[in-house]
Amino acid sequence: MNKCILILLVSVFSYQAVQAQMERKRTVKDEPEEVFLTMSLITMATSSTLEKRNMNSTIMHNFGFVSGGVEDFWGLDNGAAVRLGIDYGITDKLTLGIGRTSREDNVDLRFKYTLMNQMRSGKTPFEIALKGDLGINTQKENRFDLTFQERLNMLGSVIVARKFSDQFSFQISPMISHFNTVVKEVENQKLVHTQYAAGFGGEYRLNAHHSFSFEYFLVMGDRNSGTYNPAAISWQIDTGGHVFQMFFMSGTWFTEQHLIARTTTNFFAPDFRFGFNVNRVFGL
Repeated sequence: MNKCILILLVSVFSYQAVQAQMERKRTVKDEPEEVFLTMSLITMATSSTLEKRNMNSTIMHNFGFVSGGVEDFWGLDNGAAVRLGIDYGITDKLTLGIGRTSREDNVDLRFKYTLMNQMRSGKTPFEIALKGDLGINTQKENRFDLTFQERLNMLGSVIVARKFSDQFSFQISPMISHFNTVVKEVENQKLVHTQYAAGFGGEYRLNAHHSFSFEYFLVMGDRNSGTYNPAAISWQIDTGGHVFQMFFMSGTWFTEQHLIARTTTNFFAPDFRFGFNVNRVFGL
């Protein structure tokens, strides 16, 4: 009798264990990793896109050179360059955006499309995205009578990223930058319409609210005379509603094609400026 009871109890517990395991397997979903906190490290686009029907507004500023010291309050007394931008998630994989930069009144239209997400299960170990940016210089030009086509600039890039741990994410991004018009400012200046670069960037999360990020553009092949590889470092603060980025960067532009082609200061000289970004995501 006791033997029969023991067999019955073992059978019941075994059945319950199998059922619980099956339920756990059904409830655990394989989801994409959140590889980066924001859509841009500082100026370099990350692999991240917005969820469908979400909108991200961005305000970007940078000031004068920090090396100016106390006389111009480490660059803050100089006029700020500003970019205002809005991005919208058409689908979970496709994000469209528009922005305007105060420098040369440049208006840019951009898209980002996720080809592959990094999954938490490790099924796909990388995140891959495509990014395109089309800009137009809308500033009144007194020296030349530029046509619409001559005012265009553009960028294409492939972003390959991976979240290596809960703290660290890294990406590599081959890029091509093109300007339909390049203006010679000094005699014997070498000008290049199309330039190639490799972008390197990463993010290290200290905790749920604070992280550091960096970016570096390695320009390869022919380049405009007097230009340097852009670089930047940033401290990010996630308040739950906003993400604030306070940074030092060598360039004055916020669009990657301009940074690649027109950065005339060397971050490691050191020759950089202070700035900050404000990011806010809305669910619509």
